[in-house]
Amino acid sequence: MYSNRAILAQPRRHAKSAPATQAVAAFSARTIILILLAVGLFYLLVVGLRIRSYSGNISALIDIGEWNITHQQRFIGPHVVVFRVPTGYDGVAYYLVAGDPFLRHPAIREPFRYQRIGYPLAVWAISLGRLAWRPYAMAGINLVATLAIAVLCVFLLTEFAPGASPWWALAGVINPALIIGVEYDLAEPMVFALSLGALLLYLRRRVGLSALAFAAALLTREVAILFLLPIVAAEVAARRWRHSILLCLSVGPYLLWQAVLIRTFGNAGTGTSEGNLGAPLAGIAFTLREALHASLRSALAHQGIIIALVVFVVAVLVVSLMQLRRRYDVVVGGAAVHAAVALLGAAGIWTDYLAAARVFGGMYPLTLLAWARYRTRGFYAITAASILITLYTFFRLVAFSKALPYYLTP
Repeated sequence: MYSNRAILAQPRRHAKSAPATQAVAAFSARTIILILLAVGLFYLLVVGLRIRSYSGNISALIDIGEWNITHQQRFIGPHVVVFRVPTGYDGVAYYLVAGDPFLRHPAIREPFRYQRIGYPLAVWAISLGRLAWRPYAMAGINLVATLAIAVLCVFLLTEFAPGASPWWALAGVINPALIIGVEYDLAEPMVFALSLGALLLYLRRRVGLSALAFAAALLTREVAILFLLPIVAAEVAARRWRHSILLCLSVGPYLLWQAVLIRTFGNAGTGTSEGNLGAPLAGIAFTLREALHASLRSALAHQGIIIALVVFVVAVLVVSLMQLRRRYDVVVGGAAVHAAVALLGAAGIWTDYLAAARVFGGMYPLTLLAWARYRTRGFYAITAASILITLYTFFRLVAFSKALPYYLTP
């Protein structure tokens, strides 16, 4: 079994050729096609179940609310689903930013929304800037991203977890963060595809390409830094300064974009992002207090699953740190960093299951890869818990979700 140190210690000529040879021997093209078919059908089912109550209108995924119609109607296309609720969800922001990714006439005067430009820019490009095509582009990009994640998980498993079945990739790509991301037209599928792609390139010792992938991931969502930090730490510890600097430079495009936002809006988006984090356990403590003051039925229905997520995050952190004491590994390190930062999440994250289950969703594929690499009981239990949380997310938020009153824009 490979450790990260063993991989990094290989001569460059072997580091590039050996994993690819092992991968070819470990699985067939037929296996990949079947996995892609399973993933594609699952996420098509997620989309179908989401829009079934809204005449099959794909724009229901955007989750536009009446506030958006009141204040931003001229930026919203015709025949778009509008829910009769005060506000929509984050997909609305990506939809609006995709209409003007170059900041000529911003529909949203918030640099926080514009700092995550990767997904809206891709939507603008795929839709050719056409308003009517934008909802299809948003859904299409996320579906393709889930297929890319499936392939990446297969390669990560077969190249760096010898003996692991490629079918375990299904547990890496079918998880709460991606289900919610596809269901609500969010950026999680794209940022995880780019981040896992960067991780695979790094483990193959393609450091320059890995840095480019991380640069794109950071422009999609700043949470990609949680994948990057353990890798930079490994390079610094090994005193590979050239690689360390190259990986750190992947933050450059994000910082340059922040400078553009400062010039346009007067301040950067990072200031608002910091509000998502707080004192350790403060957001979790707020959720626990809410549960104590709620009725038993309400606590079980709303806070119960979030408390289960808290237990899951703590377990990921403890098990990962125990493994890191034995051997440093960037995969396990990534899981530990995700869990540690999750414990700093503010109340705005931990009081809402949609946010709590997805914001630090990199834990799901990383802990699966960690289990496949080391086969410890701790990571096995975490993987099993991740599957249970995934089942809850699918049945609670997708399969048995209630239809909301809505109307279509003219």
